[in-house]
Amino acid sequence: RARVLAGLSSVDAVVFFDELTPEVLIRTVRPNVLVKGGDWSPERIAGGTFVADYGGIVRSLPFLQGNSTTDIIQRILIRYGKG
Repeated sequence: RARVLAGLSSVDAVVFFDELTPEVLIRTVRPNVLVKGGDWSPERIAGGTFVADYGGIVRSLPFLQGNSTTDIIQRILIRYGKG
């Protein structure tokens, strides 16, 4: 999943974290844009308030059926006989 995301031209970096939430990472990186899936309202996104307070953009994007990274990777694996 990380490799697929990192390969997107719109993605600057993919970072792993070991904490329960990425709050500490978000405070360190200070992203201009923070995005989470549609099952999270913007006010519930970890680090969202912090990002919004310095003028960053916080968005909760709707899910597009069949377009999750998990679905995309599964289709790739099936196509190339590894799934």
